[in-house]
Amino acid sequence: MNQATPLRAPEKLWNLSYILVLIVSTLSSFSFYMVATIMSKYLVSLGATIAFAGFVVGLFSITSLVCRPFCGVMADRLNNIWLLIISNALMSVGLIGFAVSGSMPLMILFRVLNGVGFSISGTVQMALIVHFIPRDRTGEGIGYMGISQLIGSACAPALGLEIADRMGMSATFVAASLLPLTACVMLLFLRNLQPARNSEKKRITFSDILDVKALPFTIPYSTFSFTNGVINGYLVMFADLHGIAGVSVYFTLYAVAVFLVRPFSDKLMDRKGLRYTVFPGMLLCAASLFLLGFSKALWMILATGILRALGQGSAQPSLQAGYINRVGRDRSGVATSTYFLGGDIGQGIGPMVGGFLLARIAGLAGYQVLFCFCGVLMLAAMVYFFFYCKKEDIR
Repeated sequence: MNQATPLRAPEKLWNLSYILVLIVSTLSSFSFYMVATIMSKYLVSLGATIAFAGFVVGLFSITSLVCRPFCGVMADRLNNIWLLIISNALMSVGLIGFAVSGSMPLMILFRVLNGVGFSISGTVQMALIVHFIPRDRTGEGIGYMGISQLIGSACAPALGLEIADRMGMSATFVAASLLPLTACVMLLFLRNLQPARNSEKKRITFSDILDVKALPFTIPYSTFSFTNGVINGYLVMFADLHGIAGVSVYFTLYAVAVFLVRPFSDKLMDRKGLRYTVFPGMLLCAASLFLLGFSKALWMILATGILRALGQGSAQPSLQAGYINRVGRDRSGVATSTYFLGGDIGQGIGPMVGGFLLARIAGLAGYQVLFCFCGVLMLAAMVYFFFYCKKEDIR
């Protein structure tokens, strides 16, 4: 690969480097969501308890949590292309391991490998792409990054479930493992994609691992991730308990709704500030969660998905743009890893808390308590972020 050359912020958003990173991000997202909705069910089908299944599902993000601080240092100091290749290879190995192994200890190992790869990939993608976004279009550019990932969340769950129904759940893991391998091949052909690095070696300090300016943005983000982990892990089982078929449409409809709302919310954030998108978005998301627990038909579940999409689609990309504006692009790697720590915590703890509650509160009551608990967390995070923005005078 060629040596990296100094880069300036581009004048146009849709430049080739930006598009290539979007494609790699889409493949990673597609791979993740193909198996996210069947992971718990797959483990239970192999003889695991629902509590153990929740532990393994959450272990993915707990692993990311442990790795994430070091990912920021690597993203800021090492060759991002090779980091992405290695991380996608680890993701692929973890997925293929799930397909071929029936051993629960090995499932834990492969889940850890998948989590390590995913944490490195997510941090490096975000740290890299901000350098190819015009400064006056930060919110919009990051929003499209989210949309590229939504392609996976829109199509992958339904495809994963369809493959599982026709060929078995292990076939879904095999198919998902091919996508990060495809990303590896694509990355081999990229040139000069990362900004020039300072060749002077520096001692790693606390500020290289954690950026305190990004921490307040991780709290609302972690709440969204907690909710995502719960819904991805248990919505299918909730629908099964009600005898509701076709719930996979929820994920497609949710993603389509986010896809439609994001271009408007991203431009609104760039022009007016994140207060106009984050707080209304969190309110809508909380309302959707309270309603979900008491949904008794497919149309009701789908309606809560649309409501949640409008809320999360407005708030989450604004939070991402907000922390980049707060800390500066020259520290995008450590800022991204700090921000994603919240996502790892939420995504990891969510399924574990869900498994704990559902193991102790039987039937529909357990799901109602779980979804309402998510709604309360969302409201609490919104109140915290409101007072933070007021204190710091953040628009």
